[in-house]
Amino acid sequence: MANILILGGGFGGLMMAEQLSDLFGNSGHRITLVSPKDKFTFYPALVRLAFGDCSEENISIDLPEKLNDLNVRFVQGEVIKLNQNLKQVQIAGEDFNGEISYDYLVIAMGRRLATEKIGGFFEHAHHLLGSKAALKFGEAVESFKKGHIVVGLSPQAFLPVPVCETAFALAKKFEREIEKEKISVSVIFPETIETAFGGADLHEKLEKAFAFHHIEVITDFAVKEVTEKAIVSAEGQKIKYDLLMLLPPFRGQAMIGKQGFTDELDFVEVDDFLRVVNLENAYAVGDIASFTGPKLAFTAIRQAQVAAENIATELRGGTPTKLYQHDISLIIDEGGDDAIFLNYGVLDNTLYGLKTGKMWSRMKNEHNQLWHVVRNG
Repeated sequence: MANILILGGGFGGLMMAEQLSDLFGNSGHRITLVSPKDKFTFYPALVRLAFGDCSEENISIDLPEKLNDLNVRFVQGEVIKLNQNLKQVQIAGEDFNGEISYDYLVIAMGRRLATEKIGGFFEHAHHLLGSKAALKFGEAVESFKKGHIVVGLSPQAFLPVPVCETAFALAKKFEREIEKEKISVSVIFPETIETAFGGADLHEKLEKAFAFHHIEVITDFAVKEVTEKAIVSAEGQKIKYDLLMLLPPFRGQAMIGKQGFTDELDFVEVDDFLRVVNLENAYAVGDIASFTGPKLAFTAIRQAQVAAENIATELRGGTPTKLYQHDISLIIDEGGDDAIFLNYGVLDNTLYGLKTGKMWSRMKNEHNQLWHVVRNG
């Protein structure tokens, strides 16, 4: 029987555990998931958490309990080293220190926030990528009375949705103050809006929505440094702010960099079947996988479905046949009844579909269904 080792307890890792558990049942294959945290956080709801529309308990689950229900072993610890030749991973944790051997490896370790790439980020900027960070930003918003709020995307921060949703949420919260010109909101992109969304032709709809909510849009502003009162671009341009929410650059995990299967940003390179290039019996899913465009929960789930099916095929003695088609599905909440829905094939523009309108109930149902999948399987 095979030992399948999953590294990471985010969307990609948890969905891999779910899929493999469904496929293998009581076949005897042993599935182990390693994560530094014992909680899973539903990241699509972090903007709602920041603005007080849900609690931290509402958007997290106990990872060991969830995995126990799936008959998946949980190990809490940090991945220290990968030994490709011995097919072992060294783990360091409070309850476990040592090597775990594998027959099949799934790398689902997510992305690292490379805040060091933006000078002054740690000292002066808020972000939303984590419960504590979201709550801290929410406290700053609650105490904000007057001035200019900047919401931005750093270069190589592959997650434009929360930037847009935060700007819309701020416009809704401070609607009266914006009308009285006591507060202003700007949203910043390092290149074009189209580039931020992986080439999807979304900019006209978004720009119209931003204008309707009196949100200033600034494109082609690549943030290089953050000072106490301004963001500075790579060309030396400055934009003053009184409150700043900025998503930092993303990177892969340094631990697996320079091992022959990562790109220049330490993201794992995979083939069309999601097999890791130059690493035997290994797959990669979720944010850690090297793909063009935004890194999204829906993408991680689709990747997990493809990778799990291909692993199952291999364990039956076959050759993987399930191809991964990289497309983007996302929902942008405009902070009220309106929302924008996008499906876009990054490598196949025939998959393009864009909808807008008073679709809050549908959007809420879509997110609720995704959260139901995570919590209940």
